[in-house]
Amino acid sequence: MDSITLPEEWTADSNKTLLISLVNADGSTLGKQFHPKFTYPIFGDAEAIYGFKDLAITLRFGSTDLTPYVNVSYSDKLDNAEALADVIEEVKKKMDAAEENWEDAEEDITEDANEEDATAQEENKEEADNEDKYHDGENPLAILKKFLPDNTFTDESEWLAHISSAAPAFKPPGVLLASYSSEVSGDKTVFEIWKSPILDPLQQELHARMQIFVLFFIEAGSFIDSTDDRWRIYSLYSKSSSGVYSFAGFSTVYSYLFYKNAKTYDTSNSTPDESSQDFFNLQHRKRISQFIILPPFQGHHHGAHLYNCLMDEFYRDPLVKEVTVEDPNIAFDDLRDRCDLERLDKLGIFNDEAFTDAPVAPEWIRFAREQCKIIPRQFERLVEMALLRRLKKSNTRQYKAYRLQVKQRLFKHNKEALKDLDRFERIEKLDETYRSVEEDYYRLLQVLPAPEYVEPKVTFRQYEEAHGRSGVIEKKKEIPAGKGKGKKRVQLTEIPEDNSEKRVRFA
Repeated sequence: MDSITLPEEWTADSNKTLLISLVNADGSTLGKQFHPKFTYPIFGDAEAIYGFKDLAITLRFGSTDLTPYVNVSYSDKLDNAEALADVIEEVKKKMDAAEENWEDAEEDITEDANEEDATAQEENKEEADNEDKYHDGENPLAILKKFLPDNTFTDESEWLAHISSAAPAFKPPGVLLASYSSEVSGDKTVFEIWKSPILDPLQQELHARMQIFVLFFIEAGSFIDSTDDRWRIYSLYSKSSSGVYSFAGFSTVYSYLFYKNAKTYDTSNSTPDESSQDFFNLQHRKRISQFIILPPFQGHHHGAHLYNCLMDEFYRDPLVKEVTVEDPNIAFDDLRDRCDLERLDKLGIFNDEAFTDAPVAPEWIRFAREQCKIIPRQFERLVEMALLRRLKKSNTRQYKAYRLQVKQRLFKHNKEALKDLDRFERIEKLDETYRSVEEDYYRLLQVLPAPEYVEPKVTFRQYEEAHGRSGVIEKKKEIPAGKGKGKKRVQLTEIPEDNSEKRVRFA
């Protein structure tokens, strides 16, 4: 290959090449410039752009209304089709060689927080249009503009004039839900959270500009249907002393009909019309779909403020029966765990006399979970954290009961992965996963303040007695070995912590 077509000179990493910034009305940059985490939905799985030397892509947004400006520059372009094909082939050969050296990840049981309830998983995810994807050698400006609104500027002076005139009069669409103060560069700054239906005309314009951040910062993220009136947009803005807003992040939330069970649905006096305008007057489930805090605002607890605002609104709404999250990543799971546990502490959920040491009665778990509107698996994890927080490991009986409760959930969650293993391998895998879970719980608990005592609004006993039941939870007696109705009992056991020889023998 001629030196003129060295692949390194004509290949650019699209993640590093694309530089993003928020720009104030006076033309100054708000915070630091930043790069996207992902660009494969735009430039392909390789996240590489071929055929340009010294390529630089600048994408700037007006900090107030997110009006975009894009510019692409390069010192030279490889127009020779044969030379371009050689560059691409050479780069892809190196990539294929690197992939061959990767070891396949060992299948294992997990504490995978990306698996949500069946309803959320079964919903079809929209995919980016294949026709919009990057084709090798294509000008990156043309392909990037396919993912931006039609009024994207390419003339910088015109764009600067626009954001300067638009900023003072801008007001977020929808209703103001919450506000709080946070320190920015040593000064107290007001932040506001606004809620708007996606069909609001101004919100439609804003969403067309902000949605590209989903592709940049959410793995496997995609655009939502902006014509579906069940979407709600929750936007976070900072507000200056002069009343000028700056966009900081957003979350999209979708509403589903709450289907509790077939019996409840079949005995209903009327069949709800999901497509009617009265949908939000029906019992429904909320799903947090997308959640982004832009890099200049990260690390200042704005994500927690936004998440808590969402959950506070859902908790207050009697028609919202459950809240789910669509495919959360690890960072969001941490935020969610901390915020949820602090919320339950403030509600006094764990001060109910029916909340006992492990094993916690499933009747209480069902009651408390429905009060909090948290999906089953997430609530069970929060219960485990609350138990661990007050657990004394020196009490071997309580500690063993706790471990078994956690492993019961892990076993249920990983049944498919465990079914092909023999008994001792299952025990080993469960023990290994449990240790990882406990370690992660301690990591989360270390950063949380000690909870203050709060009287629960409604206790399990009060709830049960109000419904004509005793409100007393009776401990189930253990069935002696060999008893029962002739059925083989399956027990979940543990490997003794000091039994390292057996662990090796049966691994």
